[in-house]
Amino acid sequence: MRLVVCDDHVMFLDALATALDSLGHDVAGTSRTLDDVPALIERESPDACLLDLWFGDEQSLDLARDLRRNHPSLDVVLLTGDVAPEAIAALEDGTVQAVAHKTWKLALIHETLVRIATGAPIRRLMAMPSPSAHGDGPRLTTREHEVLDLMATGASTIDIRHRLGVSEHTVRSHVRNVLAKLGAHTRVEAVRRAHEQGLVRAAGGGTGR
Repeated sequence: MRLVVCDDHVMFLDALATALDSLGHDVAGTSRTLDDVPALIERESPDACLLDLWFGDEQSLDLARDLRRNHPSLDVVLLTGDVAPEAIAALEDGTVQAVAHKTWKLALIHETLVRIATGAPIRRLMAMPSPSAHGDGPRLTTREHEVLDLMATGASTIDIRHRLGVSEHTVRSHVRNVLAKLGAHTRVEAVRRAHEQGLVRAAGGGTGR
């Protein structure tokens, strides 16, 4: 996959670019400044852009929208160590195709890129700490928490079944319970509400929607 990597943290940028290149991706270029990204995209015509959410005090989501508008075939993977609500909204509305946490193992970022390249469905959301994490939110069972955490990574019903070693019927039952307790109609809505209430406990890897 032809990539460009854009991040203002030089050591992270160089390390990630080198690692992705070693995994067989074609890292066509890098940028340490937000202003240089559009020209880099124009020059290199990558399949995907790994874009830091923050360049200093400036957020990159407006640029991400411009990139998607000007280059409809470009996939944008947002890199972040602190997921803002705006980033989740950008994921939900299709501005970005994935949100990758900077603490992820390289294998998970690689898997995300492979799935994007093959057109497989992908949705990854990060946990956002919240003061209400241990407050008066919905009371989920241990298993429901496990299902919610996996839902937040984008894991499909089949993924969750394999990860937890339970039947598909059991997974669907837990998902229904989670949605009901969160007052949500869809998995995306449930994950968003869970993030808002600090109920998602850890970032992790899933594969489908």
